[in-house]
Amino acid sequence: MTIQNTFNNANAPVTVHVVDDDRNTRDALHQLLTFAGYPVQLHASGAAFLKAYDGLAGCMILDLAMPEMRGEALLDEIVRLKLNVVVIIMTGHATVEAAIQITRAGAIGFLQKPFSNDQLLQKLEKISHRAKAVFARRALADDYRQRLDNLTSREREVLDLMLADMTSQQIATQLGNSKKTVDIHRTRVMQKMGASTITELIMGWTLLFCIPEA
Repeated sequence: MTIQNTFNNANAPVTVHVVDDDRNTRDALHQLLTFAGYPVQLHASGAAFLKAYDGLAGCMILDLAMPEMRGEALLDEIVRLKLNVVVIIMTGHATVEAAIQITRAGAIGFLQKPFSNDQLLQKLEKISHRAKAVFARRALADDYRQRLDNLTSREREVLDLMLADMTSQQIATQLGNSKKTVDIHRTRVMQKMGASTITELIMGWTLLFCIPEA
């Protein structure tokens, strides 16, 4: 059975990071994943991954049982730093309770050793669809944050009041400006935020609060 990489698109192939202290495992996964069409990076430890990570969207296949920084500790760091990766955990010594704890910590895939090549590739295929949605929402949120940063302090005040569903006249009264001045600020806010309607503006704002952390 051959499963092809559905992470990739024409513009941004998503790399699979293999984090495992066992060289034979790393080499075997590299061969399997490369054959399936995935760009692959190998890391012998959690620290090595953190040092090499380039900030791009990716998937990680993570072994829990590693010396120095265990997989759980790396997962905690990924969540804390909000790294743009989704994680599949592989382990040979997991209880149901541990699996639940790991999933709640941010992993979205779980493989119990020993597993077959097909099981791994099917797991990657399954999470690729979820990961694409996560990455797309994160990209939109990042764009919205950058647009926010480009607003002047007065424009940000006007935006906040627009999001509160206040009219130009109400905003003018609140800020002590004329309605004409507020209308100019509103137009600039809409242009800078890339929104054509208040609804689009609100949808973008909502994005900032519904991005999965894992």
